[in-house]
Amino acid sequence: MGFVRFLVLLIAIFALFSMSILASGFEISGVGTKARGMAGAFRSVADDWTAAYYNPAGYARLYDSEIGANFAFVNYRYDLDPNFYWGGIYSSGIYNDQVNYNNHEILSNPSGGFLTRLPLFGEVTTGLSVFQLFDQNNTWNLYDLPLAYNDSLTLPDDQYSVNLDVVAFQLTVAKDISDNMSVGIGLQLLRADLIHSNIYFRTNPYYPSPIAVRPWDKVTEIAKVDGNGYGFGVNLGVLYDISEKAKLGLNAKIPFNITVDGDARLSFFQPKISYIDSSASDDPGTQGTAGNLFVAGAQIDNNADFESELKLPTSFGFGLSYQLTEKFLISFDAEYTLLSKFEGLNYTFTNHRGLSGAADTIALVNDFFTADLDNPVEWQDCGKVALGMLYDYNDYFTFLGGVSADQSPSRENGILTPQFIETGDTYMFNFGLIWHYRQYDFGFVTSYSSYPVLSSPLLVDENEDGIFENMNGLYSGEFYETVLSFNYRF
Repeated sequence: MGFVRFLVLLIAIFALFSMSILASGFEISGVGTKARGMAGAFRSVADDWTAAYYNPAGYARLYDSEIGANFAFVNYRYDLDPNFYWGGIYSSGIYNDQVNYNNHEILSNPSGGFLTRLPLFGEVTTGLSVFQLFDQNNTWNLYDLPLAYNDSLTLPDDQYSVNLDVVAFQLTVAKDISDNMSVGIGLQLLRADLIHSNIYFRTNPYYPSPIAVRPWDKVTEIAKVDGNGYGFGVNLGVLYDISEKAKLGLNAKIPFNITVDGDARLSFFQPKISYIDSSASDDPGTQGTAGNLFVAGAQIDNNADFESELKLPTSFGFGLSYQLTEKFLISFDAEYTLLSKFEGLNYTFTNHRGLSGAADTIALVNDFFTADLDNPVEWQDCGKVALGMLYDYNDYFTFLGGVSADQSPSRENGILTPQFIETGDTYMFNFGLIWHYRQYDFGFVTSYSSYPVLSSPLLVDENEDGIFENMNGLYSGEFYETVLSFNYRF
């Protein structure tokens, strides 16, 4: 009867949370084959080195020393059918009204760690581990210069791209504080690496006069940044035995903001207007040279330093597990992530170099070529629920299965970009197995998730700077992941 009541409670909690908090965004789906095979429902299990990620308190229950690693291979397959027209009429150069695909590539996310017990403060378990907390990686080729520009100019293939990785180097300490409760803390050094490129359609400073015809009213700017930064974070955990078979796990991950800086390359592709000479397109005070920059079809490059504050979201979660039989375990997790804290990638540029002539000396023109850029992301706080199962078939094989439901952080706005795609609530299905051989464990897990189709109907310029923050159109996609791992206990 105790188990029946627990199972009914578990199902009720799952139903309740699946209606209201289905976390997506760029938080990774987890580490380790056992945890991933159980769809991440691992906070109350936490019985291998990956507890450093899910619930550091689990280290206090591990009495063997352990070393392990896993390799996650990820493939994001997105498609986008844009509808990006200036004023809803004029062609922008975007590959509109056709299905475009991101560059398909197999990405790898390795992680690893070890732990051991030490005779400190009675006895504590400590460990060092490395894993990714956040990851976003997309690359698109979606644009070509309109005929009104210089078609001899060459554009890069990574016009819309992001490669954002936040890796945690974590020192974990855990201890039993009573017969049925353990606590743990992970102190994290965070390393953020960012490569990001985007196209900005900038208002031509010489529009509307004399360049009063579309599409010469726009200058195409492609900005690419490459930088990194360091910060700190804390990972807290509690593990509590409700009964001999039931466990409760609590966890909070608190990363602090990271300042990312590095190099930027700002490239401007100017309209080519053969029937307007430089003096006719000039402001009276500049004697023609400045105006020529905006009618000659030239590519102007500006190198600079950049800085951006990366506001990483905090997450909280709890988990319940129950040992149904000696061989069969079920678990449930719920997590809530404050993704509204992440406001996008906004850049401040300094130490500009490479500009010359009017682009360097005339204030109006120089301000145009050195302007800071905003890449806002409007996400909401959201959640994730997961249900996992583990079955020890025999001494050699353990089978894993699980399903998770993720709530989209962009569910109530239409500001979608190719770099940060969140089309709606998604469901991920996981299956895997672990082969046990003496002190070794070898794991394999595969995961699949499909993103629903979402329409972003309108172009949005929220801060009214003349630059659209989104790309409207139809978005959808799929996600595949394979995880391989090994553990060694000694």
